[in-house]
Amino acid sequence: MPLAKAAEDKLMSIDLKHRSNAEIEGHANYVLAVLFVVIMLNFLDRQVVSILAEPIKLEMGLSDKQIGLMTGLSFALFYTTLAVPVAALADRWNRSKIIAIAISIWSVMTMLCGTASNFTQLFLARVGVGVGESACSPASHSLITDYFPPEKRAGALGIYGAAVPIGAFFALAGGGWIVENFDWRLAFFLAGMPGIFVGLLVWLTVKEPRGSVALKEAFKPKPNQPKFKEALRELGTKPAYWHLVMAGVLIQFVAYGTAAFHGSLYVRLFDIGYAELGFKLGLMIAIAGITGAWLGGKVGDKFDRERPATSLLIVAGTFLIAIPSTYAAVNVNSVNLSLAFLGVTTFAATFYYGPNFALIQQLASDRTRAIAVAIYLLFSGLFGLGLGPLFLGTVSDYISNGNPTLEAEGIRGAVVIISLFNVWTAFHFWKAHRHVRMDHARSTDLA
Repeated sequence: MPLAKAAEDKLMSIDLKHRSNAEIEGHANYVLAVLFVVIMLNFLDRQVVSILAEPIKLEMGLSDKQIGLMTGLSFALFYTTLAVPVAALADRWNRSKIIAIAISIWSVMTMLCGTASNFTQLFLARVGVGVGESACSPASHSLITDYFPPEKRAGALGIYGAAVPIGAFFALAGGGWIVENFDWRLAFFLAGMPGIFVGLLVWLTVKEPRGSVALKEAFKPKPNQPKFKEALRELGTKPAYWHLVMAGVLIQFVAYGTAAFHGSLYVRLFDIGYAELGFKLGLMIAIAGITGAWLGGKVGDKFDRERPATSLLIVAGTFLIAIPSTYAAVNVNSVNLSLAFLGVTTFAATFYYGPNFALIQQLASDRTRAIAVAIYLLFSGLFGLGLGPLFLGTVSDYISNGNPTLEAEGIRGAVVIISLFNVWTAFHFWKAHRHVRMDHARSTDLA
């Protein structure tokens, strides 16, 4: 180990060793707050393109299919494939530094999106955003798991997940106002700039807990990390995990497919201005999303304490309710009523977060926590995020058949069709619940 690295680890261990439990708990809450800001900026930079898609389409002469490629597949290609090796690194190296480097990369690439002059340049810049963001979730989830005990993890992950709709609010409200009053290029630059400063904050103030005597067994270094094949072999014995992965694929497929066209959907159906749309849409997503993520975490902590995975049945129910609410959202005549119905759908898309990721951390061993999240993100991102916007855009183009007067009907029909995949999502949450309960019953009988 290099001298500088050894000295840094020693100082960090000494610093945490002499802290009281209250101070350690306080730092854990501080870490959660900083990671909240990180994931908020993560989704701001990821989602700002959705409110800018229509003016980008008009300026560059793109099809809905190309919009789907730009918003989904371009981002997902490296966001998903790099998540696994980065997660393996997170199980060995300083996770705080990984997050700090990652946010700096994706912030710079977001700003570069504003310099693109054609589809190819914009596609490649979005690829760069995905490269940076690939490191965020596996390292963050692993860090939160070390800082919070099992009985508080769903709640902590629910709070972390609540940052997603707040990031979406700033992306939509801010992006909508900027594009209406200035242009879409400035929106990309202003979205990326704050991440440079937050990355520095993470590097300097968020402590890596491994190696601290004060934080005991959960925070000890992990010397014998499994290889990817070994991790797959271990996780392969847990069917509940793979049902959660499949549910994650479908959630991302529907949620990101729809979100990529939020701006286009409302501009075409209701002929609303970007500033008004961005504020109203962003406010709805923030309120419904925060409520869903927070309540989902609370439900997970309450119902899963004595009866594991019970909350997954409630999660499944929310996705079934999301189908008629999505249909209503695109078939009413009032934009405000439409947003209210879409709020029910948004609630479901964040409610699952706490129970889902708390169970993933529970199913994974201490040696495979970060890589379990990375594998989840690999499949859900590549097939869900990567193909969802492309699917919706392709269906929209097929329905409109190149007729500009039918573009509104094209996107309306595509949104309804993609929402039907929520039935499949609910099925996998139900199956995951069944497997966890059977495993729990079997272990209880053996005891």
